[in-house]
Amino acid sequence: MAGFRINRTNDAVFKAVFAKHPQITRALINAFFEFQGTELIEDIEFIDREMDADEYEGKESRLDILGRTASGTKVNIEMQVNSLAAMGERSVYYWAKNYADLKRGEEYDQLNRTVAINILGFNLFEDKKYPDMHSCFGIYDVKTGCQLTDKLEIHFLELLKFKSKNVKDMNRMEKWAAYFSPSTPDEELAEIAASETAIQEAMEVEDVFTKDEVAKRAYEKAEKFRRDQAAQLRYAEEEGRKEGRKEGRKEGRKEGQKEGEKKGIIAMIITLKELNVDKATIIDKIMTRFNLNLNVAQEYVEANW
Repeated sequence: MAGFRINRTNDAVFKAVFAKHPQITRALINAFFEFQGTELIEDIEFIDREMDADEYEGKESRLDILGRTASGTKVNIEMQVNSLAAMGERSVYYWAKNYADLKRGEEYDQLNRTVAINILGFNLFEDKKYPDMHSCFGIYDVKTGCQLTDKLEIHFLELLKFKSKNVKDMNRMEKWAAYFSPSTPDEELAEIAASETAIQEAMEVEDVFTKDEVAKRAYEKAEKFRRDQAAQLRYAEEEGRKEGRKEGRKEGRKEGQKEGEKKGIIAMIITLKELNVDKATIIDKIMTRFNLNLNVAQEYVEANW
């Protein structure tokens, strides 16, 4: 074990453990498939598609892992720690990019099942409406529940909803959630590792990782980036609030509130842009802060970019 509490949602750690060790990645995927009752995979081949650039309008940084099984099923695993208001739409967008890969002359029935697994460090759904940490979406008829196709499958694992329990009572998905959760005690994690070979292997990879100076620098750089981005977002939100309050006082009550909100949105966009925050993150943040729908938020960002 490492001499410090490693952050397993860190991009560098996630990449070291899952992008280079197919047996560990396969076990993580099967924890989702097992829970869902779908056929487990016996192998996975990584596809060279780790993205750390230019996705959303050319400027979104993200890290994901894409693999293909012997049967052709594609599985995309993404770790997303920062809260994103349009996470659902985002996941569908990337799922569609992975799904739509027909070659010239191929038929639609040759499209492969494509699965997206999103591991989140925030709550996508409200606790009261959806208390479970795991959710799985497909395409179904809203009246009958009839499934249109089994080619689409999108999973979300909300780590903040994980509730610890006796290790003997945990299923495999819960064990993986405990592995990723920063609140899991070391003693409990050791017990989980003893019961789950892939998690034991993942922790052994971490041990090697933390003794590698180059890897540790990558880890620290990723941690610093995350902290800096969080600080930048807090600063931009405060600037937006200040501008909104100032405009509200100037314009009067009802009209001022509306104009103040508009000014606040624009101020937040400009501040975040100056801090080199990408468009997708800005859109998500103003959606959350000002309760905007996706189209309105995108229009604001495009008009002030």
